[in-house]
Amino acid sequence: MHEHDDDLHMATAPADSVDPAIVAEPTRPPTGLCFVGSFEGRALVTCEWSGAPCWFASEIAAVLGLGGTSELARRLAIDWADSAVEGQHWVRIGALELGELIFALRERGVVSPATLREASSTLLLLAPGVALAVERCSPDPTIPSAGRRLLHHLRERVIPDAAAIRRPSGSALEREAAVIARQRVELERRRWGYESLDSLCDGLEAGGEVDPEVVWAYRVTAAEVALGGQLWQLKPTIEHGWVSPKQVAARHLGVTTQRVGQVITLLGLRESAVHSKAVLNKAVGRDRAVVSHLYSPAAVGLIERELRSRGYRRVE
Repeated sequence: MHEHDDDLHMATAPADSVDPAIVAEPTRPPTGLCFVGSFEGRALVTCEWSGAPCWFASEIAAVLGLGGTSELARRLAIDWADSAVEGQHWVRIGALELGELIFALRERGVVSPATLREASSTLLLLAPGVALAVERCSPDPTIPSAGRRLLHHLRERVIPDAAAIRRPSGSALEREAAVIARQRVELERRRWGYESLDSLCDGLEAGGEVDPEVVWAYRVTAAEVALGGQLWQLKPTIEHGWVSPKQVAARHLGVTTQRVGQVITLLGLRESAVHSKAVLNKAVGRDRAVVSHLYSPAAVGLIERELRSRGYRRVE
């Protein structure tokens, strides 16, 4: 609150009465994304703040059964205020740093929850903060708990891996350790992606409301994520003549994929159960799976007729 008050005072003060050294914005410790892992079927994103590993409070709170970031923040600020110190146990990052982290996650194929994307700030827990939260939530060390398993996982696997990956250059042994750490993290990320898609398939099959071919395509894509390759031979075949909006656009001079998409929406074909099929594929050169749509020959005929009416000419 005091920081905002100071900013307001400086904004309203005359320009010639303010010392430039005071106006200069203080440099904040750098925040970045270290790697994406998992813990007991949950995503576990390891970030970096001022050179130290840290984790989203929302993910730690979920493991501890606290419900969310707000409850964990309340306990840090009130219940555990005698021990929790900002900058040592926790840190709050603003919209700029949070936006950069969300962008980095999206580039690695991780879809952030809406609550995180819409937030103007969020809480990160440093290693001492995680240890404090676990100790307060599970005070008896003789009773097994998810929190203590998480703490062990962080200390034995995640923190050493983060240190190995961050280490710029050293001996041949250190470089080899960094390579092994990256490979292990990548394996965990692929395993988490596979398990997530596989459990989704189980739920879709149990519901019985999705075409079995679609469920099979999801399972094949899960295997692609796990193996890091393409298994197009195992996917359900699509009848001849079904094409994507990108292919339709390529047939016409001056037509973009976005323009074809607008025509598809105008004609009401996007959600058609007869003329549209959703296909799940592993994006080429990327770590994420993407959903694309193919359209039947009849639908393509309607799309091309609408394009002709707008003056676009087919080039093939």
